[in-house]
Order: sequence, then structure tokens, then C-alpha cells
Amino acid sequence: TPVKEADSFWVQAASYSNKINADKARDTLLAEEIPGEVFTYTSSNGTTYYRLRVGPYTTKSEAEYWNKRICLVDDFAHTQSYVTNSAIPLSK
Repeated sequence: TPVKEADSFWVQAASYSNKINADKARDTLLAEEIPGEVFTYTSSNGTTYYRLRVGPYTTKSEAEYWNKRICLVDDFAHTQSYVTNSAIPLSK
């Protein structure tokens, strides 16, 4: 029988096509005492993205709290950040 992976919630604050911009955005969050990490993702068409994520959190409500905090930071007010559960595979 398959083993269910433990829930691991992240806030994807933003995604960039340039690592320098992703690192600057991470520094902006850190200045607001919101630590984030930059993850590299390559799409099926070969495009590389640098995802700025905050977490992981064990509950969705905790991740939603941090998502609201991120949205209060001027540079992230319009980035359409969202909560994702890395234990659930993304739809193809």
C-alpha cells in the first residue's frame, strides 16, 4: 500500500525568471523577518524559474497566516502569492 507523505505547506511568494531578482525579493522578505528560500524549477518547455517560497509549515492555517503577512509587504502586494502543499503532486 502507498504511504502518504506528511503535509508540508509552503507559501509561494513569487516566481522570477532571473535569480538575482529572486534573491533580492528574498532579502526584502528577510528585512520584514520573513525568511524565504529560492528554489529552481525548469518547466517542460525548458524555461527556468526561481520560486521564492516561505515555509515549510505543518498546517495550512499557519501557511495562510504567513501568506497574509507577505501580502502586507509593498513589493509583494500584487504578486498573487498562494499556499501549496508539497505532499500533494501538482496536476499535469
